Amino acid sequence: MEQRSNKVKAPSKDVSFLKKARKHLFTIFIMLPGILFLFLGFQWLVAPEDAAAALMMPLLNGAGLNSQIGDIGGLFLGMGLLVMGAVTTKKSDLLLSVSVLLSCIATYRLISFALCDATLIVQMFVVETVIAIWYLVASKKMNEREQKNA
Repeated sequence: MEQRSNKVKAPSKDVSFLKKARKHLFTIFIMLPGILFLFLGFQWLVAPEDAAAALMMPLLNGAGLNSQIGDIGGLFLGMGLLVMGAVTTKKSDLLLSVSVLLSCIATYRLISFALCDATLIVQMFVVETVIAIWYLVASKKMNEREQKNA
């Protein structure tokens, strides 16, 4: 008769490598929109005409220009910093904050279309919604990891 060993096998190196790779990919996919947000935030300072064109809006002048640079540039810079903070500190609440901001932006985009006769820029609405959902899911997953490591 064969005798079976009751020893528990250690996880193979391949499984460990795959877990690490998956974790790194998760982090990269969180960071990519954050890097874009940082770029757009800084672009409002150094090349506001290009930043406005990227968002399909005219560049205003005077107080309007000040509001565009301050409000829109600050929003993008803030979201980018929140994403990078979430990645470095592993705090899921920071990602959730960005998700809420993007959800509000997408909602206001729809409301302005419905109530104010503004042109609906569908591709921006879709991108904002997809990233908001992605950050909501990533926040939940990051929170689960926080709980597991606590």
